[in-house]
Amino acid sequence: MLDRLARTMYRRRRWVIVGWILLLVAVFGVANAAGGAFRTDFDLPGSESQEAFDRLEEAGFRDRAGVTGQVVFEAPQGVDAPQVRDAMTALFDQIDREIEDASVVSPYGPDGARQISQDGTIAYAELNLADRSVEDVLEAGDQVTEIVAEHDVPRGVDIALGGDMFNEEGPTGESEMIGLLAAMVILLIAFGSVLAMGLPIITALFGIGTGIALVLITRTFIDMPDFTTAAVAMVGIGVGIDYALFIVTRYRESLSGGREPVDAVAHAIDTAGRAVLFAGLTVMISVLGLMLMGTSTTPGVAIAVATGVFMTMVGSLTLLPALLGFVGRNIDKLGLPHRKRRDRTGQQSGWYRWSRVLQRRPVTAFVAGLAVLLVLAVPVLSMRLGFADAGNRPTS
Repeated sequence: MLDRLARTMYRRRRWVIVGWILLLVAVFGVANAAGGAFRTDFDLPGSESQEAFDRLEEAGFRDRAGVTGQVVFEAPQGVDAPQVRDAMTALFDQIDREIEDASVVSPYGPDGARQISQDGTIAYAELNLADRSVEDVLEAGDQVTEIVAEHDVPRGVDIALGGDMFNEEGPTGESEMIGLLAAMVILLIAFGSVLAMGLPIITALFGIGTGIALVLITRTFIDMPDFTTAAVAMVGIGVGIDYALFIVTRYRESLSGGREPVDAVAHAIDTAGRAVLFAGLTVMISVLGLMLMGTSTTPGVAIAVATGVFMTMVGSLTLLPALLGFVGRNIDKLGLPHRKRRDRTGQQSGWYRWSRVLQRRPVTAFVAGLAVLLVLAVPVLSMRLGFADAGNRPTS
């Protein structure tokens, strides 16, 4: 079946590529028209933390059962100095008025007596937002930041903001771009050819692009957190390049073995493509297992990542054979000098020689490899699980 699929994609390669381009444009068009928005909600039914929040609400402390933030201030003259007290009280009152559904526990109130340091120079106000989405909380944090920046305080008083309300969103797409560039360099060194390097990248980008567009459509029906597209991109880059790498490598081997390009494509898809198919299905099933965790965010992430993996897998089995049809025997054109020199002399690659060494000494290789893996796994012993917070930020 895969053999026939590959030959069909090869023969109709122009239509296949046009079809993928039209598909990409169409799904992004539908995603743009569908609208929708990501929603980040970390409810965890049945957990101890969720039970604590529920009990707070039942006891009448609903305003204490939400996301928190702190306005910390230091006054060398003392936080109880009249001018400091007046200025900070006015600030807390303004925050309470202007931030919708906000609860402010001032260190000057009866509930905030313990929010003042023993030496009386440092204090903080506790801010709380109940039943608000992460996006609303971050927006409220920006409002508080603006209010604090514009508020007049006595000379020498320093104010700092902390807590979940003031988490900063990192730049989007930067890590994915760095990963993609690193993959391009590694593929170029491994293949020794610009064309051979470019095929897995192009295939992965088409798969990721259509996968993300489908995610943007799906978010109108399913709650998905705002980091979903980043997860799809990271996993998609990994599996997309990996799957295409298998097929391109087998295609080159088939060409060097004397097969015609169409037969080489069919052989590559029928062998390496079979591994890609089962690997992709395995990853999808594994990722969908996240839906069993019971949290409110993981089902959306699981569906999105599985969608991205599916599209990259389909791209490897359909788009890549079409691209190989255009490349033909020129797969090694635009090669690096070391590759051309090795082809002229018939010298085996360093990886081939290294594999022969490992085969001659399998026990030694196993023990050495196991030792390296154990050393690399040592940090797991001191790993602390949990969500990232202000403690993950640099101290300066």
